[in-house]
Amino acid sequence: MQASGTLPFVIARVHDMRLAISAEYVQQIVKVPRWHSVPLLPPYARGLMLFRGQAIPLIDLRLRLNMHSALQDLDEMISMLNAREQDHVRWLEALELAIRDHTPFALARDPSKCAFGRWYDAFRSDDMAFGAIMSQFDAPHRVIHAIADTALEYVAQGHADKALALIESTRTGELREVRRLFAEARDTYTQSHNELALVLAVGGKVISVTVDHVESVEAVDEGTTDDMDEVLGQFRSDAVGTVCRRRNDKGFAFVWNPDQLFGT
Repeated sequence: MQASGTLPFVIARVHDMRLAISAEYVQQIVKVPRWHSVPLLPPYARGLMLFRGQAIPLIDLRLRLNMHSALQDLDEMISMLNAREQDHVRWLEALELAIRDHTPFALARDPSKCAFGRWYDAFRSDDMAFGAIMSQFDAPHRVIHAIADTALEYVAQGHADKALALIESTRTGELREVRRLFAEARDTYTQSHNELALVLAVGGKVISVTVDHVESVEAVDEGTTDDMDEVLGQFRSDAVGTVCRRRNDKGFAFVWNPDQLFGT
């Protein structure tokens, strides 16, 4: 890399990337407010937001950089958590119905085989708060699935009353705890995915762009690298073409030029 000067940049996280945006563009950093949808805008434009009494465009920077929107990620996670919570409510209902109606119980008894268990076993997160909540699911989730064998054994021994009592105690105990954890997980995930808007002055206009998080404002050495493919990997966007090396061995950040928004 060949340095061409030392400049202050806002270092922002967008999905799993670090972007460097020249501080000369940045007017203010705010929480993303409500916006108003407007027809006939580009797909990456969410609409208009108010800033100091002026309606300015709000650009979804993830979409502009050919990534999934943070809104989509949030919706998918919340929908998944809702569905997996209801799975376990229905699982216990199905076990109770099988015992009362003397019918086979066909749902997963192994906690690693239900839809939540398969997802949970592969789950990894850099979000410490969300990860801490998810770690609490393991014990009550295992207890819920384990009662199927015990309850059905009670039935086989002619003690359906004990099986139904076990189901009810699980409903008011471990299932209630799991449902509390699902609610807390939804709240924590939502709070940790509050986007920020960078209000930018670009070519005499004022626009705003969404970012996941702002890490710092720091001086970096701007330049280019001879092998962009090695640095970029699978990432491709016409809005990013150079990289800068961060100081103190913090690695690279991709330099994003807001002027290119109006060029397209």
